[in-house]
Amino acid sequence: MRVKGFLIEAAPLVLLGVLIVNLLLYFKLFDLFTGIFAPVVKGLFGLPKEAVVALVMGLFRKDVAVGMLMPLALSAKQLFIASVLLAISFPCVATFIVFFKELGLRDLVKAALIMLVVALACGTLLNFAMR
Repeated sequence: MRVKGFLIEAAPLVLLGVLIVNLLLYFKLFDLFTGIFAPVVKGLFGLPKEAVVALVMGLFRKDVAVGMLMPLALSAKQLFIASVLLAISFPCVATFIVFFKELGLRDLVKAALIMLVVALACGTLLNFAMR
């Protein structure tokens, strides 16, 4: 019963996510994200600025995000850091919706902030510890 309910609620969200990603790509809004997050990605994580697109895509589709890392020709260290960052983040946008329904907005924001702090800390520590 819960699986059926999840599928009924998640399928439109997945389709909406695909639409949003395609709109972001079409209107080249990922360039805006790259410009905003490049200092963090390059300075703290040691990743090229092009990795921003893959990390943002990870909020929609993890499997696609990992595949987007391939053309970047990352070193083993960079690939490890990017993979850890993708693994730490929420599986997808649908998870945010479920958290919102189950926990409410306040706890969703807490969970998202915890995820963000842990990702920033882990990515930074890995970058500087693996020199």
